Amino acid sequence: MARSKFAGGKTGTGVLRRLWPAERELFKEHLLRLDAVTRRERFGTAVNDAFLENYAMTTFGVGGLVYAYVEDDVVRGAAELRGLDDIVAQTGEAAFSVEAGWRRRGIGADLLGRLITAARNRGIRTLYMTFLPGNTAMRRLAAKFEADLVGGYADVEGVIATGGPTPFTILDEALDNATGFATLALSIQRRFWPTTLLARALRA
Repeated sequence: MARSKFAGGKTGTGVLRRLWPAERELFKEHLLRLDAVTRRERFGTAVNDAFLENYAMTTFGVGGLVYAYVEDDVVRGAAELRGLDDIVAQTGEAAFSVEAGWRRRGIGADLLGRLITAARNRGIRTLYMTFLPGNTAMRRLAAKFEADLVGGYADVEGVIATGGPTPFTILDEALDNATGFATLALSIQRRFWPTTLLARALRA
């Protein structure tokens, strides 16, 4: 699990990790906090709360993977890798959302780096990211990862060649997943155990 070098705001406690299906509510709450401009940038059009609630419920399927920037058990940024169910195409789609107060801290770049590693390890050789022409933050992010940009008036598509898996990328993701799953388990314990009982158990 990677600690974001830019992340955390005043607390500095944010971590970058995979989200699991049991954390679907955290992802949904993140989407619902997005302002109107960020929603439009993420989905290419105006969307309401009902759309976001349904979207969150269907995101953690066979063909999807979600990484998030999590601060104090709250998701402040998320990146999705879609297309994992089509192993023949060897292509995937990346999408991002970062809450307004957490932008310009490198969170999007850290998330994209995680998605590229995950894509490589799953045989995805080409990663696409589509965004509105006026989304300068996504343009900068695409340029940082040397994406080829194609598009026009309606939208812009960034194309990233990911490369193949290596022992290092596989180990990197395995360690991240193991640590992230341990964090999930601890979060569930905190949710259901009284604080005093949890403290006693940790001291035992």
